[in-house]
Amino acid sequence: VTARPPPTAPPATLEKKTNNRNRRRRSRPTPKNKNSNIKTEGINITKPHHPTRSDDVSTASTAPSSDDSFSSDSCSSPQRKRFQNSRRSATATKNSDINNANSHKHHPSSASSSPKKNNKKSPSKKSTPPKKSTSKNTNSCNKKTSPKSKPSKQPPHKPATITLPQITPEEKSQYVALDAEMVGIGPFGHISALARVSLVNWEGEVLFDTMVRVPEPVTDYRTFVSGITPQDLEGPDVLTFEECQSRVEEIIRGKILVGHGLKNDLRVLKLSHPWYDVRDTAKYEPFMKHSTEDETVLVAKKLKVLAKDKLGMAIQEEGMSHCPVEDAVAAMELYKKHRVKWEKSVEWKMERTKQIVGQ
Repeated sequence: VTARPPPTAPPATLEKKTNNRNRRRRSRPTPKNKNSNIKTEGINITKPHHPTRSDDVSTASTAPSSDDSFSSDSCSSPQRKRFQNSRRSATATKNSDINNANSHKHHPSSASSSPKKNNKKSPSKKSTPPKKSTSKNTNSCNKKTSPKSKPSKQPPHKPATITLPQITPEEKSQYVALDAEMVGIGPFGHISALARVSLVNWEGEVLFDTMVRVPEPVTDYRTFVSGITPQDLEGPDVLTFEECQSRVEEIIRGKILVGHGLKNDLRVLKLSHPWYDVRDTAKYEPFMKHSTEDETVLVAKKLKVLAKDKLGMAIQEEGMSHCPVEDAVAAMELYKKHRVKWEKSVEWKMERTKQIVGQ
């Protein structure tokens, strides 16, 4: 029996090495194609196969060798068949993904046209207008109505006008405003003496305005307030105190007397007037203010302050002497503005006094 020569290096080692390399390369997970629902286990894929470099190595390793027993074992193993089938399916999915990507690159209009077809198929979108158009319309309406875009031109503010009941000429003739200016007599000029008298009617027209001669020596002319100088009391037109007193009494008799601080003016004239016919702006409560010493006590405001606050009239300006005609007109205007309310308060006082006297 002749001994069989030892076999040369079996090709199985080369095959194993190549298979191990391929297995390492193919062990990485391959991306699955979402669109393909093909199961690769146990199914032979008959799609056209594009040969690659790895396939050449595998085919060379699986070629039949001189040893029949080894080649038959390798070809007939079921594991080998499953591995080949899975590898072919993986390469097929790779190629399909690459082809799809290339097709999108070369033909971008196909990807953009697909959503348009879906929009055309839906009839609901045609019937309903887009949301953007509605928002624009609403914004345009808001811009038209918004005051910021086009501010409305409002008329200038007008002062409120108070409509008073009409007064007849006969009633107007019943009102007279009085103001007097005094000078100082006696020691240090503390005693007041009549030096000028002015009377105006409802319309502010002068009824009587005269200088009065002072029988006693004047110690203080009070020129900075009264505006009277020694020359004013020495002219031929200056009346005596008795003549002035009788003229004033004749004018104010049976009339409603208006003025500011009438108590002092009537005292200097040595005259009296019924309280219900006196309209003194220094004693009217709405024109008075609270005392700084005692808040429960009301004190009179200056005629200058009342004229500026209530009428906007500037009288008795600094550096200028007082004018009795101007002061009488200011007192009359204050009364005219508050006549209705003032007369109601006087009526209430008269009724109250009647009730007290009747008891």
